[in-house]
Amino acid sequence: MPHLPHTHPHRRRPRQIALAVGTAAVSLVGCAADTGARDGGVAPRVSPPVRSSPLWPQYAPPTPPANEPTAPDRQYLSIKGVQVGAGGLKQIPVKELLEKDPNVPQLVREAMQNCPGPVCGLRAPVYRDLTGDGRDELIVALDEPKAGLTLIQVYRAFGTAVRPVLISWGPFGLTGETFGHDLVLASTGNDGRFTTRYRWDGNVLTAAVPQDQTGDRAPSAAGSSPLPSPRTRTDQ
Repeated sequence: MPHLPHTHPHRRRPRQIALAVGTAAVSLVGCAADTGARDGGVAPRVSPPVRSSPLWPQYAPPTPPANEPTAPDRQYLSIKGVQVGAGGLKQIPVKELLEKDPNVPQLVREAMQNCPGPVCGLRAPVYRDLTGDGRDELIVALDEPKAGLTLIQVYRAFGTAVRPVLISWGPFGLTGETFGHDLVLASTGNDGRFTTRYRWDGNVLTAAVPQDQTGDRAPSAAGSSPLPSPRTRTDQ
């Protein structure tokens, strides 16, 4: 029987080993090119958040003296010749109220000469409780197209007397709404929509405190919706 040379099944010649190693290296390189990390270039620079920069950081506005007379007493005068009866403000004719009100300018008195009539700029009166005492105040709006202005005036009864608690001139078409006992006036122009919020302070309706730097709002009336800050731009 002829003698066959003994060969190990896993033993290969040097040339075969070299070819196998080269092939494996090429395969590994190809896998790395398909699945490995790639250089995406320089990472974009992160910009810091924009912060406010006060012009005069050391300046503090002066505080009025504590014994200074209340400003509304000097601004809004009681209306003589008009008394509030048992029916409240709803029983007082709006035209008569404006004609006798010493707080309104001559422009309003002249505009009232067109009322009633087709060119009368006086809107229908609105009655809302803006003080929280359960009684309605009177909200009057008068549009003056010649001057391009709108007057909104709020009246309150003080016993049998009546006087304004808010006089606000704004762009023609000034309008408003109420949130709880707060009054929000809104105007729209070329620069967008602006709103101003007013709240009863025990004497007059004043602009509510705006948001502070922490984002806190002035307390809203119970059950009312979040409200815009005074003279706030609210682009639609």
